[in-house]
Amino acid sequence: MSLVYSVFVPHPPLLVPEVGRGEERKCQASLDAYREIARRLSQAEVETVILVSPHAQLIKDGITLTIEDRVQGDFSQFGAGQVNLSFASDAGIIALFKEHLSRVVPVRGGIDHGAFVPLYFLHEAGWNRKVVLLGMPLEHPEEYGKLMGQILENLPGRYALVASGDLSHRLKKDGPYGFDSAGPEFDQLVVNLLQRDTKKIAVLPDDLVEKAGECGYRSLRLALAAKEGAPEILSYEGPFGVGYLVADLYHASSLPQWARRCLTTYLEKGNPGLLDLPDMSSAEFAVRRGCFVTLKQDGNLRGCIGTTEPWQENLALEIQHNAIAAGTQDPRFRPVRVEEIDSLSITVDVLGELEKIAGPEELDPWRYGVVVRQRGKSGLLLPHLEGVDTVADQISIAKQKAGISDGITELWRFEVKRHYE
Repeated sequence: MSLVYSVFVPHPPLLVPEVGRGEERKCQASLDAYREIARRLSQAEVETVILVSPHAQLIKDGITLTIEDRVQGDFSQFGAGQVNLSFASDAGIIALFKEHLSRVVPVRGGIDHGAFVPLYFLHEAGWNRKVVLLGMPLEHPEEYGKLMGQILENLPGRYALVASGDLSHRLKKDGPYGFDSAGPEFDQLVVNLLQRDTKKIAVLPDDLVEKAGECGYRSLRLALAAKEGAPEILSYEGPFGVGYLVADLYHASSLPQWARRCLTTYLEKGNPGLLDLPDMSSAEFAVRRGCFVTLKQDGNLRGCIGTTEPWQENLALEIQHNAIAAGTQDPRFRPVRVEEIDSLSITVDVLGELEKIAGPEELDPWRYGVVVRQRGKSGLLLPHLEGVDTVADQISIAKQKAGISDGITELWRFEVKRHYE
């Protein structure tokens, strides 16, 4: 199944109740979000957690990898020695990382607090499987993230990547490193870009990053490079002068997996009806919604067909129809051949209700898709598209698709939830 989850979490020891002794309640949003993310990973039946920590042994050029058969640690340095955990290491993944990652330095040791805090909450949620501990790379985090994603691709297990790190330590005068205006600026940029254009996170100005006094920037970049997703911020706060961010960066969805099965079956056998429908007791397939199925090959568009409103009796059949159409009926591309299927990435965008709006000021190209209409002509553009950064660009492209050159147009907006394999 390969990588099924990727998350970014903070690591303040005081979030652990045995350490915080009540102080953790001042970070209630982070505490609640941490427990939610741990619940999600546990329910996803993750078999191995790959944990990247900025408080493990670090090296200037490369990445460290703990090679103990079993890792253990406690919180005695924080006055809570009774809190101790032990996990088996995943020898198979360790061997693959040693073989395929560049500049790997094997190390021995226990669980540092940057790894211990997330493992504490996973254990609290009932998870107790295998782990792989890595030190945060100081250089080339995207290179390591991409390679890890490729190594895990198509492996039979279910893996989660947990990137540990705090954002700026300079949010308040009484914080650990005092106040610097770069601190809140850096944190706000990261939070905003996670919800808009994650690629820009990797190119923040070096001086801003340095002045912010962070310890999780590279962990975050590594995790974002491992697998593309639709980041969801569960919480952000900084009550003690340090930025705590909990974010679901990527999780595998059954919707695009179903789209792949439908297109594959059609190309192989010519009859998608040979497939049994997915579990219709699941609300995600039973609802009636419009959707778009998008196919990409080597990062380039290979087909995209969808419906703004539902035409089928449930979302499963809507996806089936649009997946086959995206692969065989998009007039911009030749039909997909069955031997291409494995080279395609598939996403499914599930549309919310269309809402008529008064003007462009009610649009946001990262949050809303747009429909333009004029005298029977109609054009649609999905939100969150690379290269479409302004409302003007969004409307212009939608009008081009509709064949509208000038005149008064009606504007409609809609929200989308994007699902990745």
